[in-house]
Amino acid sequence: MSEKTEKIGMKRLISNVMYVMRFAVKYDSKMAAAYIASMCVHSAVFTVIDTILLKAIIDILMAGADVLSVVKVLAVIVVLNAVGLALHIGLENVFYTRLVRVSGAIQRELMEKARLMDLKYYDIPEYYDDFVIAAAQSETMVTLAITSVGRITASLLAMLIAGTLIITMNPIIAIFPITGFIINIITRFIITKLEYQYSLEKAKIGRKADYSKRVFYQPEYAKEIKLTGIEDALMEQYDEAIREERKMALKYSLKILPPTLINWICTFTVCQFFAVPVYLAYLAIEKQSIALGDVASLSNASNEIKSRLDDMNYALVDFQTVGQYAEKFRRFMDNEINIEGCKGEVPVSENDCTLELKNVSFKYKDSENYVIRNVNLTVKKGEKLALVGENGAGKSTLIKLIMRLYDVTEGEITFGGVDIRKLNTRDYRRKIGTVFQDFQIYGAALSENVKTDFVTESDREKITAALKKADLGNKLAKLPNGIDTELTKEFSESGTMLSGGESQKAAIARIFMRDTPIAILDEPSSALDPIAEYRLNKNMLENAENQAVILISHRLSTTKDADRIVLLEHGQIAESGTHSQLLKNGGRYAQMWRVQAEKYCVGIYA
Repeated sequence: MSEKTEKIGMKRLISNVMYVMRFAVKYDSKMAAAYIASMCVHSAVFTVIDTILLKAIIDILMAGADVLSVVKVLAVIVVLNAVGLALHIGLENVFYTRLVRVSGAIQRELMEKARLMDLKYYDIPEYYDDFVIAAAQSETMVTLAITSVGRITASLLAMLIAGTLIITMNPIIAIFPITGFIINIITRFIITKLEYQYSLEKAKIGRKADYSKRVFYQPEYAKEIKLTGIEDALMEQYDEAIREERKMALKYSLKILPPTLINWICTFTVCQFFAVPVYLAYLAIEKQSIALGDVASLSNASNEIKSRLDDMNYALVDFQTVGQYAEKFRRFMDNEINIEGCKGEVPVSENDCTLELKNVSFKYKDSENYVIRNVNLTVKKGEKLALVGENGAGKSTLIKLIMRLYDVTEGEITFGGVDIRKLNTRDYRRKIGTVFQDFQIYGAALSENVKTDFVTESDREKITAALKKADLGNKLAKLPNGIDTELTKEFSESGTMLSGGESQKAAIARIFMRDTPIAILDEPSSALDPIAEYRLNKNMLENAENQAVILISHRLSTTKDADRIVLLEHGQIAESGTHSQLLKNGGRYAQMWRVQAEKYCVGIYA
């Protein structure tokens, strides 16, 4: 990520913190206001006690007042102290308890935003960085935003009280803590910026190390690690990441050292520990211009300003941290949603379900090369269409365009005669049942995996029928809890792990479960053996009488029964026709068929 992208000005930092604060106010305005108010009350009470009331006690004692007068002042101090402390501790506990709800609400907004993000963002590496950091830092950001604003406000109030006392008695005292504050804030901002840059670079290197570690204990990698020598390469990758991290840590530690030394020497040593006591001693002993009560009061007031300046200094550092991390959070939340957020200009047709591609071309963002070029294709109700071609021919990309996961670069795709860009995206997709090659099986019941939604009692019979159509009836009969059997062991040790072929059949059952006019299968049966795949696809074609079916498969034996076969090459339609027509033409399809026929006994498919 470029330095230009990460450079954030003060105005933007403040704006980012206010952006986070709006989320806190949105979900629990009383929590934020009460916490900040409690910090202000607590700060004001202790400042008054440390300065004004301390001076009052010493002045009373020096004037020879009776014990009762001293006791009265002490009683006021005890009461104020108890009230301020009780209020602060009580509200602080409430704050952290209610913060869980606010953080959860923000995480939910992040997930909702991620759900709606257009697929094009997944092609951008920064998207992952922004989302991961935003999700990981959301609770920290809200906490630091509220506490830093509260600490800054409380510190300003305390310094106003202490500063008023100093200015009325001896304004020169204020020079020392203010000088220390200025040096401290400049150096701390430099240090924090370097620490932020270090954390970002460390996170990138850390992902490489984490990946190298992770593969050693994830089950899907276990067999290959045990049977190959890949562990040596992974170990070296891990060691290399650690070396990079150590080198980077040394580089940043050398950069951070100078401002850290300046901070400690000038701020903490000179301005805070020596300057004020020496000056007060000079006034009291040499000049004899101030009384003992004034010395104590001014010393405490100076220490109070010093302490509050330090506190505000670190609060400002937290403020800066929030502003920097919130930039990624804000950038992620501000990503424009076009496809997924499309509400549609016209309703989706209920009767005419014809799908048509007109001169469709497509290339990815920032790419000069077209993946799809000038494709014209019509799929009518009940038609069974097979898309074939070598890897990289554009088959899966064409399906993504049909599903409007991407928008075409040129041309248009229509459904029922209407450009799909004018339709409500979700309503349009409900007309299409899709199973991709990289389908997912979720840690939920088999029934929920088939419906991919909450299951009602009325759904159960339809789910069972869908599983049987997908050739999973025999497996279903053996499952301990039938369609209620938990899949994977993510949340249940007794969960059932389906084989690769069984998982694909469960995914294909989703097509039978949904009553859609169009069904798309993008090589979802690739883990099955050729005979099982043939039977499943034939079953699919037979059971989808009223559906238009678009089937993608590398095995031509499974697509030969389609009404029409379309061969894609380099993103263009090279051949189109029935199986027998294409064989008769003797073109590229016929050549591919002959090559595959040598590997499999074609006669069993006849």
